[in-house]
Amino acid sequence: MKPKDLEQLQKLEEQLPLPAHVREIARVVGLPSALRLVSELGGTTWEFAKGTNRNGQIKVAALGDILGEEAAALLTNHLGGGKIYIPQCAAALRRLRDLEIHRQFEQAVREGITANTVVAELARAYKLSDRRVWFILKQYLEPQQDLLC
Repeated sequence: MKPKDLEQLQKLEEQLPLPAHVREIARVVGLPSALRLVSELGGTTWEFAKGTNRNGQIKVAALGDILGEEAAALLTNHLGGGKIYIPQCAAALRRLRDLEIHRQFEQAVREGITANTVVAELARAYKLSDRRVWFILKQYLEPQQDLLC
């Protein structure tokens, strides 16, 4: 894992205690890929096949469709042959969404777009009501720089 990814993971873990399996996956393939895996497979038990037989190759290919070939190969090498429950991490994903809503709002307002316009756009983009977006924006969130870059 790159030092920047490790630093991002440590920053995120300070705010979001992620389950051990997700932290392990993030250390292997990086935080963005781990979160993509959680969003796609969260709430299920996944068998990380070794890819030695036809069924295993299909599982590795499916993992490649979600994460990309390189990340799938890394996870297969690291977890091949094991079954792991991938938690939904709903609270963590909500927290990340809220941090991103704050970041996008602040950036758009700095660029001169009115707050009402930004909130309406964010509500559509995140499929939330404008009231919910205002509620999220009124919450104090620790500012995070480039968590998922």
